[in-house]
Amino acid sequence: MSRFSVILIISITFLVTSASRIPISGQLKDFEVFKKVLIEKEGRLDLHTSLDSITFYLNRLEKQLAYDCTPLEEFKHFSTALAKIQCGHTQIHPTKAVLKEWLSARKSLLFDYIVQGKKLYTNKLLAQDTPLISLGKSKFEQKKKLKAFTEIISIDHKSMPQMMSEIAPFLSSDENGIDFKYFQVAQLFEFYRHMSSPFKEDSILVEYVSGPDTLEKYFQTGTAPVNSMKLRLKQMSDQYALYEKNMGAFKIVRSKIGYFRFHSFKSSYGKDYELFLEKSFKRIKSKGIKKLIIDVRGNTGGAMQYSIMRYFVGGDVVLGRYVVEKPKRLFEDSHIKKLNSDFFKHRRMSRIQKRKNRRQLFKNGEIKTSHVSEDLIYKGEIIVITDEGSFSSASILASHLKTLANAKIVGRRAGGSFYRGNAGTLRVQLPSSKLKMFVNPNTFYSHLSMPSNTLIIKGPDLELSPGFIKSSKMDDYYLKGALKAFE
Repeated sequence: MSRFSVILIISITFLVTSASRIPISGQLKDFEVFKKVLIEKEGRLDLHTSLDSITFYLNRLEKQLAYDCTPLEEFKHFSTALAKIQCGHTQIHPTKAVLKEWLSARKSLLFDYIVQGKKLYTNKLLAQDTPLISLGKSKFEQKKKLKAFTEIISIDHKSMPQMMSEIAPFLSSDENGIDFKYFQVAQLFEFYRHMSSPFKEDSILVEYVSGPDTLEKYFQTGTAPVNSMKLRLKQMSDQYALYEKNMGAFKIVRSKIGYFRFHSFKSSYGKDYELFLEKSFKRIKSKGIKKLIIDVRGNTGGAMQYSIMRYFVGGDVVLGRYVVEKPKRLFEDSHIKKLNSDFFKHRRMSRIQKRKNRRQLFKNGEIKTSHVSEDLIYKGEIIVITDEGSFSSASILASHLKTLANAKIVGRRAGGSFYRGNAGTLRVQLPSSKLKMFVNPNTFYSHLSMPSNTLIIKGPDLELSPGFIKSSKMDDYYLKGALKAFE
């Protein structure tokens, strides 16, 4: 699900002219489409919020859009309303006009930011950004810098948790959890910080870590380092595209411990994937592996992982339900994008569900594990590594492993629900603003009943919250942490 921030790469450009507005009639036309598509195609609007509350938020949104809005203001209104549904899959993304309004304000600090876990760090700056961020500043101010990968403790007297509490209302997440919201701002932190609480002063106090010390320094605001941002987003996009093509990897470490690494479940289905699983568990059996690590950090989902669970619990075990709550209709809203794999999949799943219903085989979407050879069922210790980016099918897999296979969790709390959510993303474009929206016609449920506190189950048995780590060394760090957890 790389769309969370990668979709903005083309739009991140230094733009200084004022963003064009749309008329109020256009704002209200956007609202009509927004409301209609949500009601017709979002799987369960009341999954985490009552329908009365949703109606209240939609009525409030309509009133807000009856007044003239800038592109950024309109985006804020839509994103706030959508976040109330509390489904991390159901999102809205800014356009060039929205980003233009942010960048043309020239109210950013001279840093590019990286968020790892729940910590904020400076990034390397490209040389071509120096003239941009130095524009209008004295030589004294131009000399003020922070080294790359310096941890920032606070900005403008606000800690990272305080800034996130201001950003959170504009971001969708399952059960309104804060963890997945940290993951979503990781590559576009400055945009969301500006949107939630723009700087009022021209000089901003920054608290940061330097060696063993915590220091403070004032920095003037100005132009964001957009070239560095574009490069970072491009690199992340390329990396994630590779992850989505990879169905997963398995290896044996220290001669006796199995290790699965799943960066994405986008391609983790079909005959090739089934063969990969069978070969991996045959190898686990032949090598006498009694300790197994399954790493789903940063895995925002894809195909549901019902198939792998049979290797832990055997066949005919109930894993939950999966329902196309809003099947394909004969005539869909014209603003839903239809010439893409997501819509084709929606059409195919709708037909399959309809056929099963006719044959009385659907059983309200109940999912059970299929048959597997008894010799391949794994009975040893299991550790699952999760973090804020473990979402959707990745978080449900962690839920299954924890509750059905007695797995321990290492890392940080998963961003996705362990209980239920909407999925099956369809793309929508609002007609006037061109804002890109994602709705989800399917609803999945784990085998668990919803408790009053949905966070407790996701708490790690061993929490790992390191300082900055280069991406090339991150897997090794968490692998070592998981190995210690066995001890």
